[in-house]
Amino acid sequence: MVVSFDRKTPVFQLAFPPRGHYRPVLLPLWVYQVTAPTGYSRALDVFQMVVLRLCAAGVRDVGDLSRLIGLDTTLCRTVAARLVEGQLMEPGLRLTEAGRRTLAEGEVPETDPRLVRVFQDPATGTLLPRILVADPVRADVREHRGRWVTIQFGTAGASREVRALTLHGTGTSLRPSERDVLDACRSHDMAARNLRGTSRNSDHTTTTARRVGFHGIPNPAYLVCYTVQDDDGSGRNWTLHDPFAVGDGRAFADLLAGRVEQDEQLSGLIDDLVGRERRDRTTTARKVDRELAEDARADVVQILGEEIREHPEVFAHLADIELALVKDTARERENAARNAIRVFECILPGLNEKFPAQLPASRVPGVRERAFVLAAQRLGATSVPPELRKRCANPSNNLIGDIIRAIWAAGDNSQHPFGEFIRQRPTLLEELDRSRILRNKATHGATGAPASDELAFIRTLAHEAARHLLGLSGGRPTARG
Repeated sequence: MVVSFDRKTPVFQLAFPPRGHYRPVLLPLWVYQVTAPTGYSRALDVFQMVVLRLCAAGVRDVGDLSRLIGLDTTLCRTVAARLVEGQLMEPGLRLTEAGRRTLAEGEVPETDPRLVRVFQDPATGTLLPRILVADPVRADVREHRGRWVTIQFGTAGASREVRALTLHGTGTSLRPSERDVLDACRSHDMAARNLRGTSRNSDHTTTTARRVGFHGIPNPAYLVCYTVQDDDGSGRNWTLHDPFAVGDGRAFADLLAGRVEQDEQLSGLIDDLVGRERRDRTTTARKVDRELAEDARADVVQILGEEIREHPEVFAHLADIELALVKDTARERENAARNAIRVFECILPGLNEKFPAQLPASRVPGVRERAFVLAAQRLGATSVPPELRKRCANPSNNLIGDIIRAIWAAGDNSQHPFGEFIRQRPTLLEELDRSRILRNKATHGATGAPASDELAFIRTLAHEAARHLLGLSGGRPTARG
């Protein structure tokens, strides 16, 4: 990758410009094509969902489907055939178990490896926390003068032009590890699911790392990004609009933040967007933020011991919760609610893989529910929330399903760490349900920021989860929330 703009290098546009004032920049990247289990989930279209619902209600004839939906019989037959190919239905318009689960959750998890693109920052060698499944949209370069490039999007009659600054991109490509690729896949899926207000199902990296394959050599590309004004109460006055349109752009803004002081033209662009005084305040705020983040990580290590560093994703979520306690803004409190749940989402899939659950043979709903409640009570749980009872017969691939599987497995194995966690914290299941509700409010509620006492409760629960479920022995106990 070179510093000056190379007209032969493709320019990708993945997200529409945000509303309001913005300044485009071109972020240079190395692009790898890999095969990886993405954890990606796709939503069915409206026709597929209607057909699934009608067939679940007992419709068994394509002619009846056509009459009820108001679509041509041939089209209904085609929709049904696609659902059969996707193993969501059987011939005869009967739903499979996967079809019933999809109908309940509204999306189809795709766990088989697939070809995706991952993106590496040339300056640091780190992967962006995003992947691309579909082919990227390329922009046409109309003019370039030094580092300023005019690019056109769309076709004649419906096109628009923007003038963007090309960022410095020195650095050779460095092939990422399989774990880095999986982390990018999980981060993208997590951001996409948070956008839709649903839980994430994390694949366990220990077993899936063997399923990552690299194809060809990395290629350079430029990604169109948009700097925007954003005051979140912490002193940050600008950030980046997420160029992948699935989450917030703070991770991308951090790539720019380290370059502003050394890049006069980038500084000028930020000045033009927010004004010199606000830009200086933002630079100072980001420096303070980095120091606060280091202190937060040190606090987590002091509480849980050096062993927590061996679990980087959990470590990062716990540090973010500590940071939220210090900043105490509405956005940070919302992030704390999400991060507490992510701690469990990071840990439980691996535990369930290590201690597979054996579901009772009986398929009678009432019998299985009573057996589930009995198993939880024998572990020491004071009560079992209704959502766990309702789904105990067919645990889905989300947080609730992971908790259910852990309870079933712990009931059969006295060495299971989840069972010991419940014995030490008998109200755990109620607290998890409470945390899940707080997370949902933080993700898509009208007033989602937890109160201060709820934040302290969230912090304690997350620390204790890491201590018990990861088997950490160092540090000092967390005060009970």
